[in-house]
Amino acid sequence: MTNDSQYDGYKVVAKLLNTKPLMQALKAISLEENCTFQITSEGIKVTVEYSKFLQANLFVNSQCFEEFKVPEDEVITFSVNLNVTAECLGIFSGLACEMKMLYKGKGSPLVFLMAHNGDCEFTTECSIKTKNYEDPSEYELVEDCPKYNVIILHGQYFYELVLEFDKSAEEVELNISPTEPHFKITTIGVMQSESDFVIAKSSDMIVRFNCQSETSARYKYSHIRMFQKALALSSKVAIKTDASGLLELHFMMKTEKDDSEMYIQYFITPLVDC
Repeated sequence: MTNDSQYDGYKVVAKLLNTKPLMQALKAISLEENCTFQITSEGIKVTVEYSKFLQANLFVNSQCFEEFKVPEDEVITFSVNLNVTAECLGIFSGLACEMKMLYKGKGSPLVFLMAHNGDCEFTTECSIKTKNYEDPSEYELVEDCPKYNVIILHGQYFYELVLEFDKSAEEVELNISPTEPHFKITTIGVMQSESDFVIAKSSDMIVRFNCQSETSARYKYSHIRMFQKALALSSKVAIKTDASGLLELHFMMKTEKDDSEMYIQYFITPLVDC
């Protein structure tokens, strides 16, 4: 490995032994060209927004990294081109790859030092121009209201169900109820044609079902379709709603370390007057 002393001038030094999970996660939130980074000693948050109707956040905690050095009590922020960032992480396409991510501070580029796993030296350097950070929109469910509902499902089972949705659908309605049918998904297509998918709380698909009061809301199917890449990577999925109809989804992803955590969070705003 390269001597660590040459990295003394960097605020962020993060090392991954396998870049594939991070690369796949970044591609799963590629809703727009640009993204924002927020880095603290606890880990990295990457945020992408789509027309103020949809927001995706990738959370990678510090335990995912072999090495992670960030100043304590400091929040480091910048914006970069998301597509370029993902391409840099996949520069050795199809091959195992390790990486060091370096960042000096405001105005400096984001640097990736890449190497085939097993090589003693990093062999490729990617430098990505950073931009000024803009605060993303803030979304938050009201957890202490009676209509705050949470369903946790097995990711693969739910992914297979979503693949059965009518591809020509225009809207998707989610109904969550403490009584049967418990969890019903309705796709609404041209001329208001409908298809229902009913999941009982006793289903093998559901890990946890917590519903105090019925909620129902509709969303654009094009927005629902945008989380399918994240869903394909997930081991478990948490679906959360409240009285506002705001939809929050958590896609938990398996990592190579037992104490590490990487997940994608989506917020999708409901249609009004549905």
